[in-house]
Amino acid sequence: NVRPEDLIVYELHVQDYTAQLQDLPPALRGTYVGLAQGGLKTPGGLTAGIDHLAELGVTAVELMPVMQYDKETTTAAGRVNHWGYMTTNFFAPETRYASHPGEEVIELKRLVQAFHHRGIAVFMDVVYNHTGEASWVQHGRLADKCYNLCDDIPEIYRGTGTGFFANASGTGNDIDFSGGDRFTKHLVLDSLALWHTVYGVDGFRFDLARILADGSTDAAGWVSADPRFARAHLHAEPWDLEGQWWNFMDSPPWGWRNNRWAKWIGKYRDGARLFSKSDLRDPGMLKRLIEGRGAVPGTDAAASSKPWRSINFVAIHDGYTLRDCMFFNDTDGSQNCWDSGGDEDLRRRREKLLLGLLLTSNGVPLLQQGDEFGRTKSAAGQDGAKNSWDWESTSGEASVNAVNWIDWGLKDGNAEGSRNGPSYGRELSEWARGLIALRRRWTQFRQADFVEYAPAPRATPGDPANDGRLSYSWEGPAAGSPSQLAVIRWGRPGEPDLMVIYNESWSPFSVTNLGDWSPRPWKVLARSWLPRGNDFCGMPDWRACPDAGPTFTVDGRAMAILASSRD
Repeated sequence: NVRPEDLIVYELHVQDYTAQLQDLPPALRGTYVGLAQGGLKTPGGLTAGIDHLAELGVTAVELMPVMQYDKETTTAAGRVNHWGYMTTNFFAPETRYASHPGEEVIELKRLVQAFHHRGIAVFMDVVYNHTGEASWVQHGRLADKCYNLCDDIPEIYRGTGTGFFANASGTGNDIDFSGGDRFTKHLVLDSLALWHTVYGVDGFRFDLARILADGSTDAAGWVSADPRFARAHLHAEPWDLEGQWWNFMDSPPWGWRNNRWAKWIGKYRDGARLFSKSDLRDPGMLKRLIEGRGAVPGTDAAASSKPWRSINFVAIHDGYTLRDCMFFNDTDGSQNCWDSGGDEDLRRRREKLLLGLLLTSNGVPLLQQGDEFGRTKSAAGQDGAKNSWDWESTSGEASVNAVNWIDWGLKDGNAEGSRNGPSYGRELSEWARGLIALRRRWTQFRQADFVEYAPAPRATPGDPANDGRLSYSWEGPAAGSPSQLAVIRWGRPGEPDLMVIYNESWSPFSVTNLGDWSPRPWKVLARSWLPRGNDFCGMPDWRACPDAGPTFTVDGRAMAILASSRD
């Protein structure tokens, strides 16, 4: 029952999340039961496991694939498929996450109930664009393992006319969804109905969703039209490996007018990372990120969209963690990452800036597991950290498996057990928790619709003319330089007015006209550049926070949040 604009989504992998949680019995680590277990602690005694998510304040978890999948789909010696994006049964939970053989159905159901008990919705990452069989297999040739479809119904896969299956998925076995009443569509719809109605799953993230629309006149409307899961959230990874990144869902036949769908915004990640490097230098783009405008500006889609249709993220499973994006130099330019010149304090500041931008932007924020306390995969080297899908060993070799596992000591601020991990994990975690609490308390960062601009300062305290609207104050310096932006988010009755100041530059800058925007004092709620204990003022008694004064200075590559009472 979470409204789409209230979603704060957290992506996690069932095994990774608890595999190194020493507070759990070894037999339960990496299992459905272990993930559902409450009362767990980090090595330093802080909240861990499922209770960490409730403490953090997220409103939904997105489980990486938990349908049964083929593990033996990698060519690396001694390695297996770790992430699970090679489904072999659309109707059964993955057995390897069960604490007891044969108990995976009841254990997954109880896991969903455990999340619901804490007020957290459950999404599944679903892979319907291809299967775990016939990967890179020519028509007529048997795969080493044939599960249920390729031999008997080869037309399930999309051909190319050259004797091979289509490969927009990157695995060489795209499912064919062309035509109106095609049986492959019923397969997907029945699967979705099972997970929603029998297991209680609240929403779905569709892997490489553009393939679902391929060749169909109604695009993926056939998914959203099924009444059996009419209340489920539908999120699309709106591209495939053949391209079509930005414009997909921005033009017919899909279109943003289909109000059931939201989509991952890859350009949010790209722009936000450039911003943290002082390389975005585009105030118009920064405004689109802040406002949750994922559709291409100037199109019909932009006019008909909603902020919550933009799923915003700065790091996700198929790339670097947030920490690793601050640690490695991006050699090919594809990830917009920078090693921060080896400066650990700059890495800390940039991570806090990115988390701050994400959690103060309209649209749905999506966090990757462990990014809120500095998780790293750098033990796999730069290439492995960028793509760790098969970093699991058949021999159980801990040095390989632990690459993807969460090191809960990082939340304590202890990086001794994590190669290249930060010592500021506790600071990051508390920073993220404070921002989420602020986001959930007031409506300014979770608008259901785009708000109107209010160009003039509020004339009198509590003036209803600007309720819920948006203003931009300071927008210097010149075009082509790093952006410096103050965003005033006017409150509604019972809410303060908020001012969020973003500084892309490496140099400090000052906002000198605070008194023009409110005759009441502006209180300082958050300053990303300051260390733990001084960076976030306590909620809910925000009126006791320090005064900003008539002029307020924001440090380089940093952000701040101010609040002014309306009564």
